[in-house]
Amino acid sequence: MIECDLHIHSIRSICGFHTLFEIVSVMREKGLKAFALTDHSPVHATPRAHFSVLVKRMPPVIDGVRVFKGIEASILNENGDLDLPVFEGFPYEIIIAGIHDYDKFLPGPDKDRNTRAVINAMKKYPEMKILPHPFYKSCPFDIDAITDVACETGTAIEINNAYILTKKADTDALQYLLELAIKKEAMLCVNSDGHVFSEMGIFDHALDYMKPYGLENFNIVNRTLESTLEFLGLER
Repeated sequence: MIECDLHIHSIRSICGFHTLFEIVSVMREKGLKAFALTDHSPVHATPRAHFSVLVKRMPPVIDGVRVFKGIEASILNENGDLDLPVFEGFPYEIIIAGIHDYDKFLPGPDKDRNTRAVINAMKKYPEMKILPHPFYKSCPFDIDAITDVACETGTAIEINNAYILTKKADTDALQYLLELAIKKEAMLCVNSDGHVFSEMGIFDHALDYMKPYGLENFNIVNRTLESTLEFLGLER
């Protein structure tokens, strides 16, 4: 059903468990055609060399699996500024950006503040392709406003399997998001947000919430490798 997982963390993220080659092996075994290596940005202690050297020099295909060069950046303030390492030969094929546990701008209950931050990020960074987990219990958003802007900017909204699995999801907000996505024809990206092998390439919890609405009714950008490449503006 989903051929590409566009939200994966390696051992380079402080919350990841596996090396790049281990992840490739996991994806091959699970039959995925591609994944995006999206380790956290430097505010979460990911070494800058990971982005400027490893990601830059990583080949596009490893053992038959397409590996997209990415990053999961953090939104740093209400202006929507991102923590993106900048260096010669900017390598990212995909940028995910959201509000995380960053000590200067933590997730919190202020819905207006959270909404302004992600809207400003989507408008400020056209290269930001995915807004992750916008149904986080600890970080509420105006889902209606966010989906409007995502449609304007061409940003895909993530349906995050791990947040449902770990019970971090506000399921009422998730269901409202799915209803609006169909109504507005918003782009969605169904990801595992895998940090350990048992989570990677797994979308069952996300799809279970989507199936009652009819999976064919959603614009899922990573449904196939071809649709993923088209969404990212890349060649195979």
